[in-house]
Amino acid sequence: MSTATEREDLAEKASEFLLGVLERMGIAADIDIKDDKDRTTLEIQTKDSELVIGRRGVVMDALQHLVNKVVYRDRTGDKTKPLVVDAGGFRDKQIERLRSLGQRMAEKALQTKQIVELQPMTAHDRRIVHMAIAEIPGLTTRSEGEGEDRHILIVPAAADGPAPAAG
Repeated sequence: MSTATEREDLAEKASEFLLGVLERMGIAADIDIKDDKDRTTLEIQTKDSELVIGRRGVVMDALQHLVNKVVYRDRTGDKTKPLVVDAGGFRDKQIERLRSLGQRMAEKALQTKQIVELQPMTAHDRRIVHMAIAEIPGLTTRSEGEGEDRHILIVPAAADGPAPAAG
């Protein structure tokens, strides 16, 4: 079986599983499968997109986690593309929101020369913010905290601590 066919079968299996879960949630939906080189997106088409997305995307993240667990459970060590669950273009909007949050907070850090602490967020969301801020000179970022409380600190070069003594 070719890898393309295998991927289509996985996407189909994922799509059927997802439709089943949505049905049990009382949500009528269709799913469009979009296959890119680095991910397969299951785009949920529904008039109940706010139910599918949930507050800050938590429901959608949970659905995505379940779909990946179910579809890939028999496949150990197999390097496969992640299955991304999306609805109403939420994922792209979320990336834009995170990038602009990163840029706004970066400006604040540069102006105040103080470390700016962001709200806790998922590893995926932190990565987007780290990358957005990496493009801005004079700032570094680091993650701090454990588990659910892990968050980003935006550190302006001036707040990095005292300069080493010359000599």
